[in-house]
Formats: sequence, C-alpha cells, structure tokens
Amino acid sequence: MSEQSILEDLAASGALRKGHFRLSSGRHSDTYVQCSQLLKDPSRAIAAGRMLAECVSREVGEVDAVLSPALGALLIGFTTALALDRDMLFAERVGGRMSLRRGFALEPGMRVLLVEDVITTGGSILELARLVEEAGARAAALGCIVDRGGLAEPGYPLVSLAAVKADSFEPDECPLCARGVPIDSPGSRYTS
Repeated sequence: MSEQSILEDLAASGALRKGHFRLSSGRHSDTYVQCSQLLKDPSRAIAAGRMLAECVSREVGEVDAVLSPALGALLIGFTTALALDRDMLFAERVGGRMSLRRGFALEPGMRVLLVEDVITTGGSILELARLVEEAGARAAALGCIVDRGGLAEPGYPLVSLAAVKADSFEPDECPLCARGVPIDSPGSRYTS
C-alpha cells in the first residue's frame, strides 16, 4: 500500500469527510477524518496495521510494545502490534488524565511505539509519551494513519501513512461559524 492508496481507501470508506467539524482538540475544521470508517473493514485494518508496522520497523527499528489511547486508536494499535508481533496496551482517560489500567504496565527501558489513528496537534499521543516516560520507558516513535498537521511539540519521530492538509481554526476565529454553517462533532469528546 502507498500513501495514495491509503488516501483512496479513506475516501472510498467515507472516512475522509468535508463540512464543518469540531475536532477533539476543540478546534474547528472543514475536513474530518473518521478512521473508524476505514478500520471497520478487517482487511483494510490489517493492511493499514501492516503498512504502519513496516514503516516503523524501517524508520526506527524494533520496539518492545505498542500503546494506543482508548477508544479510537484501539484497532490500528492492535493491527500494528499484530504485524510487529508485540504486546498491545492501551491507556484510558481517568479523572481527565491518561492512565494504564487493567493490569497494563510498562517496564523501565522499554521502547514503546505510540499509535494513534489521526494526529492533528498531537495532544493525546503526547500525553501518552509523558505517561511512557514517567514509567521509565521510552517513546520510540509516534505512529498514525493520518497526520493532519503535525505535532504541537517536536521531539519524537512521527511515522504516518498519509498526510491530509486541512485548515483548522480556534472556535472564535472560524470562518464557517461566521457564515452560520452548522457544526458536526463526530469525535468522542463532544456531542453535537
């Protein structure tokens, strides 16, 4: 699979949408990527995980485990871990903070691949990086299906299958809001 084939799969599956959206970061955009529409097809999910695993192996070498934030990134985290033949762990938000539960633990010195479905500012995945570092492990790389705009903080290798360039705006500066275009909040943090 190539970046072009991932973009074509995103469009064909209905994962790449145009309109007026509230992103999980709180920003507004005219473009939304709902990777769950791509990943609901097991063959596409496995292919994307395999492709991400190959890119990570080539660019950063071996990792000891894969860690993803619940809920949206669980499928791509799992299929990537499957392709790498590594354990897959996930973090959950508890009291407003990402934490490991359900018996998951990181050992000091582990090289951990952090996998997200879409990165816009990197808020969630950077929170996972801090969690990994607090455990004495190391964030070997950040991986995602779609890079919507890069990381707000540099310092970690970023491996993405595709880049989707889309403008995003602070809510009070959003031209779509100014034109009265109704907003959709398809992510898990907000309700419409």
